[in-house]
Amino acid sequence: MEHSERNDSLPERPKSIDWRTESSESKTTQVSPDGRWHLDSKTERDGKRQMHLANYDILCSPMGMGENPAECWRNFIKSCGEYARKLDEICAEASRILANLEK
Repeated sequence: MEHSERNDSLPERPKSIDWRTESSESKTTQVSPDGRWHLDSKTERDGKRQMHLANYDILCSPMGMGENPAECWRNFIKSCGEYARKLDEICAEASRILANLEK
């Protein structure tokens, strides 16, 4: 099939596009100086605002690695303790920050 034959069978292509906006939003990401806290804000065209707060110190859940199953389980349990300690510290920090915001 020749190139010109293929073009004859295609629908006519527009010379321009009249775009319509299906969604429009503004996004802002704020990060604490130490990089641990991240606050993402999104405002949609209708003014609706949505925010998401995360602490990067606790993104990964506990895990266990080792050379055999027992070592994996021991390391997992140890990791749970360390994670729980971090979680307690971060929760206390977040509570202090919230208390200051609500003053």
